Amino acid sequence: FEGVCRGCVLRHRGRPIMADIAKGLKEKLPPAAVAGLVSDLKMVAAYDSASAWQEKKAMDLAFNGLSWHDPNVAESLPKYLQESGSSRARVDYAFNVLVPRPADAKDSRQQMMHMWLKARLAFYDSKFPFQFNPYAR
Repeated sequence: FEGVCRGCVLRHRGRPIMADIAKGLKEKLPPAAVAGLVSDLKMVAAYDSASAWQEKKAMDLAFNGLSWHDPNVAESLPKYLQESGSSRARVDYAFNVLVPRPADAKDSRQQMMHMWLKARLAFYDSKFPFQFNPYAR
């Protein structure tokens, strides 16, 4: 396979694989955007795990570790809350894939973290609309 892109070789019946998706994200989003999303996902998972064990200190660390200082996400939060239709559906679909367990109704901090992550995804979707159809090129 010399001279052939590994992603091209690993395609399955013309559908993109993870390498193609990652390559597309690298080309479209700046590196800080992907790192910010991964970092926030880690903090949401850490908070979820800590809350299952009732570890207050770990919950505080995970909550405070979220990217609350990101002005792009803060700006997109009210826009996300006002959206309806296909853009909101794309963001909600992406969020539900990334975080399949809903927030605890009694845990307002977890709900805030989920809303912040949705706002981050809404910001990315506003710049580069999500494409969930593997056949669309």
